[in-house]
Amino acid sequence: MRKRALIAGMLLATVVFFAIIGFGVKSSDSDRTNELVLLHVIIRHGARTPVDTYPKDPYINESFYPVGWGQLTNKGKLELYNMGKFLRKRYDKFLGPHYTPDIFYAQATDVDRTKASLQMINAGLWPPQIEQKWGPLDWQPVPVHSEPLSEDSLLLVRRPCANYHLELDRVLKLPEIRKKFEENDELFRELSEKTGKSVKNFDDVQDIYNTLKAEDDFNLTLPDWTKDYYPERLTPPTAFSFVLNTYTDKLIRLKGGVLLKKLVTDWTDKVKGTLRPAQRKAFLYGGHDSTITNLLRALDVGDPQIPDYGTMILLEFSQDYITNTFGVEIYLRNSTGEPHKLKIRDCIEFCPLFHVKRLRYDVIPDNWDKECKSYDPNYTPPPPRGP
Repeated sequence: MRKRALIAGMLLATVVFFAIIGFGVKSSDSDRTNELVLLHVIIRHGARTPVDTYPKDPYINESFYPVGWGQLTNKGKLELYNMGKFLRKRYDKFLGPHYTPDIFYAQATDVDRTKASLQMINAGLWPPQIEQKWGPLDWQPVPVHSEPLSEDSLLLVRRPCANYHLELDRVLKLPEIRKKFEENDELFRELSEKTGKSVKNFDDVQDIYNTLKAEDDFNLTLPDWTKDYYPERLTPPTAFSFVLNTYTDKLIRLKGGVLLKKLVTDWTDKVKGTLRPAQRKAFLYGGHDSTITNLLRALDVGDPQIPDYGTMILLEFSQDYITNTFGVEIYLRNSTGEPHKLKIRDCIEFCPLFHVKRLRYDVIPDNWDKECKSYDPNYTPPPPRGP
């Protein structure tokens, strides 16, 4: 009996221990032992009109009046506004009712649809309170920052990086990648014939997929030939295009690792009390499908996917007030519905900061500019693809 009681006591102690450090699933806020201290939200822009086309596209001369090419649709604007309301509901207590630039910072790529997306989210997230109302609109301006595309070093990483392209060239010669190309060679040829566009690789397939999706979402009737390709046959090679561009740790390090480094730096500064401004509670970043996939690859969470419009990554950095441990919980929300939790490989769902740094050390660049320099001084990297 004493032995059974001892074993039962040990089991109970183990359950309590794992619940405290975060292994247990919290059933409600009252059960939580950690307090949110910093939030990062990374989103893909909302639903848009097509950015690109192909020679045989029946809508090649479409103006998409009045918004134009590559701009948010009304459907996209409404969904983004509701995303802001979702964030307000989820983080109302943490953020507080009043917007101030010290508490909240928003940054997008230097592209109309990403900057407009954050404006729509901010409209839902930060409705003006009594002191902030200024006139007939129940709205207040919230700045959205950006850096020129040619200098983007965070959300798209479009600055020239020779070593990234040299590594990608090496990857393209790997036997398993060459086999992938061979398996899709017939698809490339068929798409070239159907579209009039020279389809040579997986990025070209992604371009066609994106055009057809945008036209379909805009309620345009797609050509008959697309029924045999879109979305089923085009989905796997399009998803693989994102994997291929981050196929090795070195490729991840020079793409998604840049944003991950910013997150880790913010978390570390928050722990040290050196984050400026000290009142900062949240960052909102607006990017593209590759922004989402590159970060997910850098974090080593989730399966390969094609991020839909408005896909959102929520990174909740918290302090466990029982163990005094700081860590992050990661959620993915596919534009609507409830977010689902992701887990960094080989870590628990509440992944302590020191484990994040240890587990993802290989994909966080130390000096990105230095690491991008080529050993071949005559090598010129190809121009970046359009966002």
